[in-house]
Amino acid sequence: MDAEFGLCYLRIPTWAPFRLQFYCNGHQWLERQMVNAGLDYEKADNCFTWVSDLAAAQSLVKKFDPRRLHRVLEEAAAHWVSVHGRFGQSLHWTIHQAEWSTDVLFKSRRILPGLFHEIARTAAIEVGSEDIYRFMGKKLRANSKAEADTRLQTLVQGTRLKHTLGANTLKMYDKVESVLRIECTTHDVTTFTHHRKVEPRRSESLLTPAGSSGPAAAKKWAPMRKTFYNLIALGRAMSACNRRYLAYLSQWRDHTKECHALRAITASRRDEKERSVRGINFFRDDDLLFLQALQRGEHQISGVTNRTLQSHLPDWGAPKIGRTLRRFRVLKVLKAVAGKRKYYPTPRGETLIIAGLQLTQRIILPALAA
Repeated sequence: MDAEFGLCYLRIPTWAPFRLQFYCNGHQWLERQMVNAGLDYEKADNCFTWVSDLAAAQSLVKKFDPRRLHRVLEEAAAHWVSVHGRFGQSLHWTIHQAEWSTDVLFKSRRILPGLFHEIARTAAIEVGSEDIYRFMGKKLRANSKAEADTRLQTLVQGTRLKHTLGANTLKMYDKVESVLRIECTTHDVTTFTHHRKVEPRRSESLLTPAGSSGPAAAKKWAPMRKTFYNLIALGRAMSACNRRYLAYLSQWRDHTKECHALRAITASRRDEKERSVRGINFFRDDDLLFLQALQRGEHQISGVTNRTLQSHLPDWGAPKIGRTLRRFRVLKVLKAVAGKRKYYPTPRGETLIIAGLQLTQRIILPALAA
């Protein structure tokens, strides 16, 4: 347990060349930084569900210094491993695996479960190979060797959507029903590029004529080196992958509001006298006949009453029509005119009536006939 980086582990092999493997979690490092900065937060597992000042927390992330991590690595190696000192050489630390997560925090736990269910299944169908290449900052070409793959998996812990491109992955899953996490992982940092100083190859310098200074180093886009001092540049590259993925997801329309509206008229409710009122069933004959009667054009202008509905529902008696009118009013599909026994469809009722009838007549019935 390190005072700055929290819970870490150092894997020490017992065979030459004694390559050490160190792991630490950036969320624990950030937690200690926020404590020192006096920021309040709430944490569940390895994610923050609430932070008093997100901008200040993000600025702390940008202050991460690989040199401090280098000090921790050297101290851990010197304390637990003695064989390297006998070789008389210093250790060279590289990045074996890295992860960068982008969390979207929701204030209410009632929003994300339904929204994530819709987004995950839509992305599993809509995201193609070209999209995955673009998320990773690459372009799909005819000679591209990296294979793109998408996998939607539901386990006891929850649902996870994973896009794979070679040694890199993009994951999306929800945490504690209030945090949407986009996570980019890599097993090969050289698949990312950044603008850095590139030294000429040794073979080029050998071919330089005597007396000439030779080709000078120049800055250009090149594959990222594995040295852990590139953690800052790697974080920027992986964060850009997450942002491109989030931008792609944000173009889809959120149907959560419509789902809540549909659930409001199909689920049972209580009226003002605490009596149970059955919701609308689009597959029930009585409800379908009543919806078809409400949809008639003359009712949109003059409203609907028990008497006007009797001619369109000849097998129904006035008491049954009255009970159904009251039920639809409680479900807020109809609204009553003050002082009169007349009703008009509410705006939500008009939309749901049309949508329910179209669903039944144009999709379900033709599918059954086929």
